[in-house]
Amino acid sequence: MFDFSSIELLAGSSGWDLRSFLTNMFNTLGDWISLAVMILGIVAVGYAIWQIVSGLMSQGKKQTNWAVAIMLLLVGGALSMTTGFEFVQSIASGGRKTIEDLGGQTITIFSFTKSFLP
Repeated sequence: MFDFSSIELLAGSSGWDLRSFLTNMFNTLGDWISLAVMILGIVAVGYAIWQIVSGLMSQGKKQTNWAVAIMLLLVGGALSMTTGFEFVQSIASGGRKTIEDLGGQTITIFSFTKSFLP
């Protein structure tokens, strides 16, 4: 027979539940991903600076993709800020809104064409 009182002792006086565990895990993973995005932004800025400086110092002898270097500088700068992850989330939520709007319009068009078909 299993003693359930030992589980209650391990859970503590406030109790342990799955909802608080998942909420805390979600918040912790969000913090970690935010830090990872900031690190990627700093790496992108560093690489962009390297490409720009080496391209300028070679006096045209080194092939440099200036558009990529400038885009890396801009995007890396946006991501390396403390709100970089929120920036990515807002872009993703805009895409989600667009897809939902397109999905709603598609359904409206199909229901509209059904009224004209015999």
